[in-house]
Amino acid sequence: MKATAWADDGVLMAVEDPARPAWGVQFHPESVCTAYGRELMTNFLAQSPQTEARPVIELAAREATVPSLTVFAERLDMEIEPAQAYERLLGDSRRAFWLDSSLPSHPLGAMSVIGDCAGKWGRTVTANVAAGTVTVDSETVHSGFFDWLEGDLASLRIDASNAPFGLGWVGYLGYELKAECGGSAAHCSELPDAMMMMFADRAVVFDHRTSEVFALVLEETYDAAGPALAELRAALRDGPAPAEFSPCVRAQPRHDRERYLELVAECQESIRQGESYEICLTNRIDCAGSIDPLPAYLALREASPAPFASFLRFDEMAVLSSSPERFLSISSAGAAESRPIKGTRPRGETPLADAALRDDLGINVNVKDRAENLMIVDLVRNDLGRSAVIGSVQVPQLFSVETYATVHQLVSVVKAQLRDDVSPVACVRAAFPGGSMTGAPKIRTMRIIDALEAGPRGIYSGAIGYFSPTGAVDLSIAIRTLVVTPDRAHFGTGGAVVALSDPAAEYQETVDKTAAIRAVLSLP
Repeated sequence: MKATAWADDGVLMAVEDPARPAWGVQFHPESVCTAYGRELMTNFLAQSPQTEARPVIELAAREATVPSLTVFAERLDMEIEPAQAYERLLGDSRRAFWLDSSLPSHPLGAMSVIGDCAGKWGRTVTANVAAGTVTVDSETVHSGFFDWLEGDLASLRIDASNAPFGLGWVGYLGYELKAECGGSAAHCSELPDAMMMMFADRAVVFDHRTSEVFALVLEETYDAAGPALAELRAALRDGPAPAEFSPCVRAQPRHDRERYLELVAECQESIRQGESYEICLTNRIDCAGSIDPLPAYLALREASPAPFASFLRFDEMAVLSSSPERFLSISSAGAAESRPIKGTRPRGETPLADAALRDDLGINVNVKDRAENLMIVDLVRNDLGRSAVIGSVQVPQLFSVETYATVHQLVSVVKAQLRDDVSPVACVRAAFPGGSMTGAPKIRTMRIIDALEAGPRGIYSGAIGYFSPTGAVDLSIAIRTLVVTPDRAHFGTGGAVVALSDPAAEYQETVDKTAAIRAVLSLP
């Protein structure tokens, strides 16, 4: 091999093999911040042997295995807040959801949806990665979850052209579902460790831009939908007052501060050895005590409103999330968007201190946070590029600071257009788990994480949202999320470790990120 390029500090950056068309580079020519990356790749392709194009794989034709259904929408002439609507309509429901844009002032806080699967078309699905099974209501089949979901959505014929929301599968994808996406089945969650979703066939939608409220029902005909629409109207007009929330829990972290600092050091050693560039290390805090999920969620959304907040209820389990981060959205026309977050500062105690903390995330100020965000942006570009029309992957927003109730965050935006031969489910599968919760390179880094973290992540750092038969998808990253079961609860927290990380600062960041949950639970 022949050395051909060096960095200013003498580090070798490029080599070539004089005997054949083979080159290697230490940096990333494809990075959104690399100068002359396009020219380098153009030169490489010009000197590389041409290969035959891969054949396009056509999607399976949709099969009419269920009747043709329509989402019937009715505008409601009433003034009601989403919290009131949930309490009145679904407060006693054992399986229900609330996709809650609890920060309407945010550009992405345009719509909130509450609903359930109590109608005749409703179903519930769970998946078990270790067993390789999917259970729909009481019927279990041997299948990977993504394969099953792809087939189910392809079989549905639903017209939602006159509705503000397409209904469909609503719930969560747990982190351990990574075993279907190139990762390893290293840990098993005590909860459904792949995902749990309900097929929503009725909902109430709040358009925060126009202040309109709509009732939605999935049915074959309007006559069949009429009684369900009337039932929704009646239930929304009166209901019980919300219960008070009085937390009484005791918390125990999976890794105490001393152990977490050791794990950060182990991450940095893996980075020095060239095993990874960035490792998203996480911790889990288990709480013993009884928590009433709905009052707790109402307290959380007040303490930490977020554009991708959510409340899910599955029998004895509830998921309470105040996530500010979009994992992936896909429109029915195939327009995809991800909004990775990397870089966090707490809010300051005074306006002056708050402004200084916000400025410290600026693009020309903090090199570490900029590097964290850049590596994940490039990872997401690669993930979406596997599903996108060539040349359509764009980064319209890079290193922007967004401010929330308890933290400042460094946010970037990656957009792409899906190819015609790629389904929304296939795009999600290619991008899951979100790179902001793994690090880069993704597959190798997930294996490092498996060895360092002493248990499953479960719902935390997976995704929460919906898949509609219309082709629309919107999923948040499951962060700032509390999972409640009888007499117990837990939440996750973490941060990206890079070569420049300070272990003590990394631990403090995990505390800052969970300030709202800790406050709601009265934890120190």
